[in-house]
Amino acid sequence: MTPTRIAITAAAACLFAPALAFAADAVKKDDRRPMTREEIEAWLDARAVSSTRDAGQAQAPPEAPPPPPRRRGFFVTGSVGALGHLGPLRRVSAPGPWFHLILGYEPFDVFAVLVEADVAYFYTSRAPPPPETRAYALFGFGAGGRFTLRPTPHIGLYGEGTIGAAGVSEDVLSSYGFRNADELNPYLGVRLGFEWYQVNPHYALGGHFGLRSYAQGLDRQFSNETPLALQGGIALRYTF
Repeated sequence: MTPTRIAITAAAACLFAPALAFAADAVKKDDRRPMTREEIEAWLDARAVSSTRDAGQAQAPPEAPPPPPRRRGFFVTGSVGALGHLGPLRRVSAPGPWFHLILGYEPFDVFAVLVEADVAYFYTSRAPPPPETRAYALFGFGAGGRFTLRPTPHIGLYGEGTIGAAGVSEDVLSSYGFRNADELNPYLGVRLGFEWYQVNPHYALGGHFGLRSYAQGLDRQFSNETPLALQGGIALRYTF
């Protein structure tokens, strides 16, 4: 092939190449089928359902974990409150501060065994002199049992019965007719209370009040009154 023919062939290819490409593209476009109305509506519905599902998943709050169960076993309870005498000692001393400690074990949800110790502080401010007003402490220790009902998972209502021994720290009350007060003598006590269990399963807040009989320990000479005392306080419990 001569150079002249080669040049003519190349020039023709350059002229006709765009036309051939345009024709091929037109053929491809003619092959595309337009979507029907039903197909368009189905495609739009599918998009709407997917968007609604994604939005619902994004707005759903995470589920809160369940609260931990209340601890049961060995526990210690400390309380502060007041003790006031209802028997003959009320004419000698006004109500005083009372501090109470319990160590217990709860083998079942409804029952616990416990030991207790307590002390209360008083003055002989209600007794006429002589002698002058003096201070003394009334202490005791004992053991007992507790029965508990729980109307809700966060609230417990209980009743306690205790027996023990108590005495006065110094020979202060003998001059007022309480001859056995500075010796250890038996007592009987009952208490009612409630507990509010906290989010932390080890802790509980509560309150209680009770009645205690000191028998002959705080019995006054030439008096027929029963030596009773009323107790009440707020408490904090920790379960190990």
